[in-house]
Amino acid sequence: MQFLLIFLLSSLSFSSVSLTEVSLQTLAAEAPSVQALRQRLISAEQLKGSLNRSFYPKINLSYGRERYTTGPYYQVNQPFGGIEAHVNIFNSGKDSLENSKREKEAEIASIDQKMAGAHVLAEARKAFAHFAYLEEIESIIVEAMKFNETNIQGSQKRINAGLTSSTDVLDFKQQKISLEQEFEGIKYEKGAVQRLTSVLLGYNPSEEIQIQYSNSHPDHHTEKTPSSNFGQSALMRRASLLSDISLLEKESASRWWTPKFDVFGYALRFTQKEREYAEPGQRNDVSIGFRLTFPIFDGGEGFRKTSATQAVSKAYEHQAFQRRLEVQKETLDASKKLELAHKLIHGAEDNVKVMEEYREGILREYTRGVKNSPDVLQANDRWISARSKFAEVKKNYQFARAEALYLESLSSPK
Repeated sequence: MQFLLIFLLSSLSFSSVSLTEVSLQTLAAEAPSVQALRQRLISAEQLKGSLNRSFYPKINLSYGRERYTTGPYYQVNQPFGGIEAHVNIFNSGKDSLENSKREKEAEIASIDQKMAGAHVLAEARKAFAHFAYLEEIESIIVEAMKFNETNIQGSQKRINAGLTSSTDVLDFKQQKISLEQEFEGIKYEKGAVQRLTSVLLGYNPSEEIQIQYSNSHPDHHTEKTPSSNFGQSALMRRASLLSDISLLEKESASRWWTPKFDVFGYALRFTQKEREYAEPGQRNDVSIGFRLTFPIFDGGEGFRKTSATQAVSKAYEHQAFQRRLEVQKETLDASKKLELAHKLIHGAEDNVKVMEEYREGILREYTRGVKNSPDVLQANDRWISARSKFAEVKKNYQFARAEALYLESLSSPK
């Protein structure tokens, strides 16, 4: 039993979270930053429907007691209270404007949530691509270290055979040290990317995660070009909604002088000080009436507020136009970047094949004594550079693809 408990505890302590691109969609939707905006959306949704609620009666119940210490009612202690209600009949359209404003604010909250989810998903895809790139670089360095170790042994044999000087092996030993340092740096950077991904998706950064992803050749993917339907973009829709809200605020502010009509009623019991009747029943008052309120002058505050909201409205119009230009630029940039990455990746792949043959040729000539250690070192460095460049352009393609998918996901506000 003790061994079983130790085994279970050790299994739990070494358990880790496995992340794949397939699971990213769900994980991104549950990220803390997205959940925060989801709660804001729920809050905005709760405020919708204010127009209907504005016509519901507002009812208040009240109860209290009052004890007097002056006048003819000294030491008198009497209750007061009752029920009051008032109903909004007409408010010059201000309630409708407020309702429209809340509807648009809820739509903005929905777009913000969608954008946050798309942003987290895009950043996670980039983190995955960078992690896969680092793993590929790590494998390149490991292979280069094995090749270098073979060269160290080969050069030592040449020295023992008297075919070269003792310094021949030092070149390879120096490269071994350099590769080991680079290997350690890659290990640290992989850990940093894992911690970044953990925080992005809402995991504890100290919790171990396993990223299962590889930067595939673009031929293995169906390329997604961002939509050119700028007018339907969620980015554009959000800017337009902000402009619409400012127009509604301007319209509401401009109606500061318009009348308001209410119907009210109450059934109250007043104190003897307010209704000078000794009997409690004589102080009961039941009333039904209406009130028409007509603002005449508010010190110029309404006019000032109207002018201010008009300026804000124009500012949002300019922002909406600027945002449209930015969306067009971002979409075109993403498309061009995707095309460029696709073109570069084929050249980098061909370059790797050339350098594979070159390194093998140099090693054969070194074995025959035609080439020396600096030639082998240079060939190995060029091979590492070619393989690293190939890994980098594949990563850049995945970055461009992530940006294209991000913009495509926002091509419609729905």
